Amino acid sequence: MAAALIRAVDRREPADLCDLLERGSGLPGPGPNLDLGREVGEAIAARAGRADALLRAMLEARSEFVVVVAALALAYRWVLGIDPRVASSALQLLAEDERRHVRAAVVEALRISITARGEAAVEELSAWTDGYLQAHAVLAALADRALLSGLASPVPVLARLEEAFVLADVSPRAAERSQGVRTLRRDLPDQVATLAGRWPETIAWLGGHTAAKRPETREVVAETIRALRKKSLSGAEADRLASALRGTAPAPRDPTRIVHGTRKRSKGRRG
Repeated sequence: MAAALIRAVDRREPADLCDLLERGSGLPGPGPNLDLGREVGEAIAARAGRADALLRAMLEARSEFVVVVAALALAYRWVLGIDPRVASSALQLLAEDERRHVRAAVVEALRISITARGEAAVEELSAWTDGYLQAHAVLAALADRALLSGLASPVPVLARLEEAFVLADVSPRAAERSQGVRTLRRDLPDQVATLAGRWPETIAWLGGHTAAKRPETREVVAETIRALRKKSLSGAEADRLASALRGTAPAPRDPTRIVHGTRKRSKGRRG
């Protein structure tokens, strides 16, 4: 592997390296060989600008695992301060990749950066929370107990949570069926519950959103309360949040203003 990496960097002959990565990928299977991916990714990053051509070739590779390794290499370049904006932008694009292992590698890449650089890395992720899948990747990376234990302040974490929540809340109707919006909303409850296990301030943050008006957002809040009840929140506190959510529910429509029988629904109608 070391010899293949030298050839790939110095001679711009990446074929052997990519072949070895493919063989050691662990794919197809339940998950990629991230230990190998991190080792090779760090070695590529250590070569700084000399490996630029190799990294570009890997990002364009057809092999899913080769792209996974490229994502991890970008993480280590970010940590080392080697074109950090380029690394961040490239990873944001990969967050939208159709391949699930590539998207998971982006989450791992963010964890590498956050673990190494702490709150400064979390602050920089404000550039990610204007995209649905990017915001989801940020929260997925942060929703890790070991990672959270290494962070001293909840302020930047809750700022990213607020940005992601608002992004989903104000999403246009045209985006309702998009993978990004659905994924962001689906995983928010468990992610918030994990954050709350580290910082009680998360509960106060959620309480500030019990008056949300959009039905889809209110459902996210309700699911979050249920997730918190299962994980860490006391019954009394969960009941208080649930009561606050019920108290802001929109009034039911006036039944006297509902006109019945204006549409004929056929049994054979197609959706």
